[in-house]
Amino acid sequence: MTQPTENFGGSRLYAAVHRTDRFMNRLTDVLAFVGMAALIGAIAIVVVDIIWRRIGGQSMVGAVDLTQFCVMAAASWAIPYAFSAHAHVTVDLVGKNHLRFLFRIIDTLIPLLCAGLMAFLFYLSWGRAMEQWSYGDVSQNLEIPMILFWGFLLSGMAISTVVCLVHFLKMLLTNENN
Repeated sequence: MTQPTENFGGSRLYAAVHRTDRFMNRLTDVLAFVGMAALIGAIAIVVVDIIWRRIGGQSMVGAVDLTQFCVMAAASWAIPYAFSAHAHVTVDLVGKNHLRFLFRIIDTLIPLLCAGLMAFLFYLSWGRAMEQWSYGDVSQNLEIPMILFWGFLLSGMAISTVVCLVHFLKMLLTNENN
């Protein structure tokens, strides 16, 4: 159900940010679910490999490649979910009651700093991924193109950047922390 713009203080900008935030939350939920399924797949591959070693006396060909592929998907797509769900550990060294104004400014700027960090990491990773693509690197046993591994990482970083920027805009417009 969509809400009219008036419920958002009349601001079309806030309504757009709110819709984008809801979309990003749904997207990161789906990615986290797919990543979790990939992690379950990695566990299943390892279990089958262990059973195959006991029964057949040899390892399953490609088990390492497939496990690494699944773990890369799970880890890379968990990062945007953590940003979206605000699932970060915080430590208060100084009580927030004493310097409330300062902590409000810091809490507002943290998503912007996180977006900058994720964008910088994306930039650095993009260069390395393009090297891997130009060399035509593949995995050891199944010859899975390495760019697919990098695709998980790059997509996770790009989505994390957008999630952090949307969270920053939302906090800037409304002072909402969640």
